[in-house]
Amino acid sequence: MDEQSFIKNITELKDTAIFQGGYITRAQIEETFGELSDDQEKVLTQYFKENNIGIGEALEAEDTLSEEDLSHINLYLEEIEGLDAIDDDMKRVLIMSAMNGDNVAREKLTASYLKSIADLARLYSGQGVDISDLIGEGNVALAAAMNMLGSIEDPSECDALVTRTAMNAMEELVGVEKEETEALEHTMARIMNVLNKAREMNEELNRKISSAELCAEMDIEEEELNRLMLLSKDIADYVAL
Repeated sequence: MDEQSFIKNITELKDTAIFQGGYITRAQIEETFGELSDDQEKVLTQYFKENNIGIGEALEAEDTLSEEDLSHINLYLEEIEGLDAIDDDMKRVLIMSAMNGDNVAREKLTASYLKSIADLARLYSGQGVDISDLIGEGNVALAAAMNMLGSIEDPSECDALVTRTAMNAMEELVGVEKEETEALEHTMARIMNVLNKAREMNEELNRKISSAELCAEMDIEEEELNRLMLLSKDIADYVAL
């Protein structure tokens, strides 16, 4: 898989994970990337962990939040605990009414999404913004999404509208610029390619290869190789230091 495809796929998987509540399944990973080597799986696992995304199931709040953020989110959840829960059928009715401008339905629908906003805020924690601010920004975005319901054609589109609107607001708040995201994903792709090539050369030559050999084969500078090796110590399994 080339770098461009890897970047596209990992970005799509990250979005899928966020829409699913903070996790990606192994089946989805295999469907996207095919069979993964141990090194590739380590890189992907690390990438998802850094983005508070679990594999197979969502990470526990205790594993992703600081004590301060955990305290804030628990307080928030206590505040909304008394809100009436709605089932899927009632939710669909409320969405249809809200799409037609029913303000009472919009208020009830807004309340039903408040916990989802907290769950989404967890995925953007640890990036320099208090989770209370992330939740606040998410709730502002939720209100904006409610005002955009007239633009969707089917009630099934509501979840995606709310999630995407809140995601955009939180990403803007933490300063996740498109260029920074692409730079991170490009680095991950470079690590994957270097790992694959180093392992391939190691197997062909039946020995550890030199950094000069790997640099020549990959057409990269030794400075870049050293940077990638700092990010992924697995490369050293195949390179003589």
